[in-house]
Amino acid sequence: MNRRKFLGNSALLTVPLMLQGIPVFAGDGALHPLLQSLTQTAANCGKVLVIIQLNGGNDGLNMVIPFDRGAELAVARPDILIPSNQVLTLNGNTTTGLNPGMGSLKNLYNEGKVSIVQAVSYPNPNFSHFQAQDIWFSGTNTNPTGNTGWLGRQLDTSYPGFPNGYPNASEPDPIAIQIGGTLPLSLQGPNINMAYNVPNPDYLVSVATASPAAAPVSDYGTELTFLRLMKDQSNAYTARISAAYNAQQTLSTQYGTNGDYNNDYLANQLKIVARLIGGGLNTSVYIVNHGFGFDTHENQVVAGNTATGYHANILKILSDSIAGFMNDITLMGKADKVAGMTYSEFGRRVIQNSSKGTDHGSGAPIIFFGTKVNSGVIGTSPILPLNPDGNTQVPMQYDYRQIYATVMKQWFCMSNTQSQTILNGVYNTVPVFNTGILPITGVELSANWDGNFAKLHFEVAQNYSYDSFVIERSTNGIVFNAVKTITNISSIDQEVYNYKEDRIRANDVFYRIKGISKVGVAPIFSNIIRLINMAEQSIRVYPNPVINFTINIEFVKPLYENVSITIIGTNGEKLFYNQINPHGNKVITFKVPDYFNVHTLYVMKVEFGSTVVNEKLVFE
Repeated sequence: MNRRKFLGNSALLTVPLMLQGIPVFAGDGALHPLLQSLTQTAANCGKVLVIIQLNGGNDGLNMVIPFDRGAELAVARPDILIPSNQVLTLNGNTTTGLNPGMGSLKNLYNEGKVSIVQAVSYPNPNFSHFQAQDIWFSGTNTNPTGNTGWLGRQLDTSYPGFPNGYPNASEPDPIAIQIGGTLPLSLQGPNINMAYNVPNPDYLVSVATASPAAAPVSDYGTELTFLRLMKDQSNAYTARISAAYNAQQTLSTQYGTNGDYNNDYLANQLKIVARLIGGGLNTSVYIVNHGFGFDTHENQVVAGNTATGYHANILKILSDSIAGFMNDITLMGKADKVAGMTYSEFGRRVIQNSSKGTDHGSGAPIIFFGTKVNSGVIGTSPILPLNPDGNTQVPMQYDYRQIYATVMKQWFCMSNTQSQTILNGVYNTVPVFNTGILPITGVELSANWDGNFAKLHFEVAQNYSYDSFVIERSTNGIVFNAVKTITNISSIDQEVYNYKEDRIRANDVFYRIKGISKVGVAPIFSNIIRLINMAEQSIRVYPNPVINFTINIEFVKPLYENVSITIIGTNGEKLFYNQINPHGNKVITFKVPDYFNVHTLYVMKVEFGSTVVNEKLVFE
């Protein structure tokens, strides 16, 4: 197995990727190619995209319902058609309604926060779940032969060279975060997955709260728990995720959750995303999974009461979760920088089947939500024949790559040339977004070293609403302490503040700003800035994965004292020990015995002077 394939398929929980000597755990699958090229530009643009995957193929005709095609639908779907008097109406629209389970989304639409794009597909659609997903994820053609995704390529364009040099002082946060399932092809870049992936919301919470996942009940449970915790704590992004998550509590009570794990699965993911955004994480793309399958071949509705049933239930979960998320980020003051969209690999056929369900089809609507979308329905009700047969499909109105081009250019500030290069073609945009310049919202912090000082600069929107600003500092990115309070003496809308303090002695120094409101609402936190103090001694281990059992350890400055090296197995057993004196060199090289297993996680402890560093190793 070559290194690129190994890294591209490495699992978050098992194999570390070393970024500048810091292990990062990638997801087990391919990153959406578009996502890969979007991230840096998105970060510079200051915007966030949340993608909700509706896996299985969503029945668009049962979600976004065309009033003006009632006669055709009555012929095609006599047993599953929702009566027109139970369809939810939309303000200002006499031709289109929503499934009865989507009351919360109807309210968002009527508030001007939902845009619906009709009949999205591509020429000669594929009806295999796996092939169709690959086509949507790759964003190239109907027979994808490459192994990159549309988001992955976009992020790679924006973050050249990733993962080399990342994270760094100006880009300390994960480029993208995927929760639930495996990483989709959409986030796969030319060289590596571009996202931080966790298999479920519970795991991300355990990372954010520094609590390890439960170990199996065995004689080695304690050792395994310790090893997992060590892994999480050494992860390059754990401190950032933890700091953001703990800086912001869930504020919304509108998620519609009922305490059932499965029904709350999507809401719980979106709660986490809201907390990370509200807590100041600068990640630009989040992908979450609905959790319930949309492959409704049977019992899509309840016989005799077609406004209810499985599809209506899962659409209600989608609707309530989106509404709760929108309410949350609004209360957090982040709504203007966040937009979301739904995605499914295909739609369903026009006609029902014999099992009160629908089979794989083509065109289906995509829902965008946010305060910066152009609210309304884009496109017309699907044109349907009066006598459909088993091959009748919803005709395409918009190519899915038009949707991608729209996201790139209207939301993520990419140029026409960049979009064309990523999508390998020219695609017209769709008027989803209000393309006016977004105002600065909240508190935006930047910082850098200035000789022996840390120099902070932060800009405040709606400055008049703040009483004061607390500058907080941390050496681990988790526990922050106040170092200075600046009283607001200005009543203008946007204000700029500066602060300078002596450089402290620590490997990493994290800063954030806490804005204190004049009216007693919850504090607003800025983004978190990490400054790397290269004056402190640290190490870099390479290559990792280790090749030919040869390990290099590089120090920041020449070292003259003995270095002790211990390699520990997954059960806590000591497998290797050596002492080496660098004799003033910055790099030491040594070989270990060839009994170490390939693709197995080990921990290497490096000790010199009073410094102890734990690094994860894997052998190739």
